[in-house]
Amino acid sequence: MIQTVLLVEAAGMLTVAAGFALVRLAKGPTSLDRGVASDVLLVIVAIATAGYAVWSRTPIVLVISLVLSMLGFTAAVGLARLITGTTAQEKRFREAEARAAYESDERERARVERERLKEDLDGRGL
Repeated sequence: MIQTVLLVEAAGMLTVAAGFALVRLAKGPTSLDRGVASDVLLVIVAIATAGYAVWSRTPIVLVISLVLSMLGFTAAVGLARLITGTTAQEKRFREAEARAAYESDERERARVERERLKEDLDGRGL
């Protein structure tokens, strides 16, 4: 009896959460919001599948829930990479490139300053 009440309450909460996620998926306003909403929906489906496995006492259904969870994780990582637009290797390369350009600018500035000082000293006859 208590299990049935808990199952109905959990199903109701999951339905409400899925409704909110569907609204966010439809309204947006950005693609990031839509991506997060689709990830939330995938988690809700995975939880519902796990709840069904517990209710029906069929442990093999938990494999489906596990696969859905792995799919959700992969989708979230892919979305994060898509949003950043670069891989970690590209980011490290760009940072190293910027650092090298900054260091060469510093060397160039020091060289120009030395030449100016030399010209000033030569102009004064020192």
